[in-house]
Amino acid sequence: MDINLHIKVSDLLDEYPQLENTLLELSPAFSKLRNPILRRTVAKVTTLQQAAKVAGISPILLLETLRQAAGLP
Repeated sequence: MDINLHIKVSDLLDEYPQLENTLLELSPAFSKLRNPILRRTVAKVTTLQQAAKVAGISPILLLETLRQAAGLP
């Protein structure tokens, strides 16, 4: 799976569950992913681009960090 800004957060975490910790390290806003209800609802409709905006971080930084943590180029 290619990690890009159009991927839903839930799809990313289904493919790379270890990236949850990476997201949590990037921003406290991602701590909501630990709530099972929010994870099943909000994460299914939220893209990485939207998540970066909510977390207040650069989308490029988010992509680079996630790709590196997943072992992708």
